[in-house]
Amino acid sequence: MTEVDFSSTILERIEKLQQQGWDKAALTVYINNIKEISDQSPFFVGSKIYTEMFNNSQLSDKEKVLLVIDHLGGYLDERGDLRLATTEYRFCPQMPPGDLFFYSYAKAVQRAYPTGLIIAQADKKLTKVALKKKYADETRIHQFRNQLDRCNINYVENYKKKYGLENDEAAIKMILGNDWFYADPQYHNRAHLDTDISTEDLKKGTRTLKNKGLVKKIRKRGFYRKILSADYHSEFILDEHGQLLSQWSERVKTGGLLDSAIVNGESFNYGEQPKFDPEHTHDTLDGNPPRYFDTNKRNHLKQKWLSPTDNLFYQLVRRLGEKGIRYKRKRSNSKLNKQ
Repeated sequence: MTEVDFSSTILERIEKLQQQGWDKAALTVYINNIKEISDQSPFFVGSKIYTEMFNNSQLSDKEKVLLVIDHLGGYLDERGDLRLATTEYRFCPQMPPGDLFFYSYAKAVQRAYPTGLIIAQADKKLTKVALKKKYADETRIHQFRNQLDRCNINYVENYKKKYGLENDEAAIKMILGNDWFYADPQYHNRAHLDTDISTEDLKKGTRTLKNKGLVKKIRKRGFYRKILSADYHSEFILDEHGQLLSQWSERVKTGGLLDSAIVNGESFNYGEQPKFDPEHTHDTLDGNPPRYFDTNKRNHLKQKWLSPTDNLFYQLVRRLGEKGIRYKRKRSNSKLNKQ
């Protein structure tokens, strides 16, 4: 390739990137690194150059957050569910959980929506579909958590296969090193009304399980644990065998566990760890938005899947689970059995 041809090719790439929404500051980063990057790396969301362009862009935080979704072809279907069309962009396959891009993206969401992904009081009377379409940007951003999560799950499963590890938990802990911790999985231990529990197992006046309802659930399904990356953004839900309970897991999709995984599985967190966050970003960006912006499927399932009551018994079960205790249904009596 001659020098003229090379210059022409570079100009074409820059024009393409500009047409795809990048501003002058981001393009300057690309130009300054042109000799060190491959042709495809700017189109890998989360690659070193993409992350640097994202961080240095002078677009508003909201524009940057939506730009990433646009790059990946994100749009809402007729039910208000996020879909990704095929584009030149895709997630960088070398981007592990806890990567800088995940942190940068979460911070941009926090700055773009300092009071959270909220709706007007008057709009709470709208149907879920109408609500999601009226708040299309908020819906796309909320449901994009699932795609960020999908990227993490794919990485973990590929890592486990590559190194021949026993389970997903081993892979997660190797990937994150010392940068992980257990967290409260209350809303990831839901039981199915009519299949796992009955209305008699619900605490009066609430939609949470009595202790006996939790016992029934863990006899049948075990107790799920939650692991988070140190930055709080990447999240994983594990069964008692250390396998992922995720809607993106191949094992789950082929094993009849998909509904449970959709309501109990992990999702990427935009907010910060609550005990260190006076702004309550986890509530405003992760905890409250599902009431309005979840997928049609998850909204439907949540009507029948109910979480345990957070009390001393639940916390005991949780701590024992984190210590490696497993539970199973006993054939002869109704007591919890330590395996």
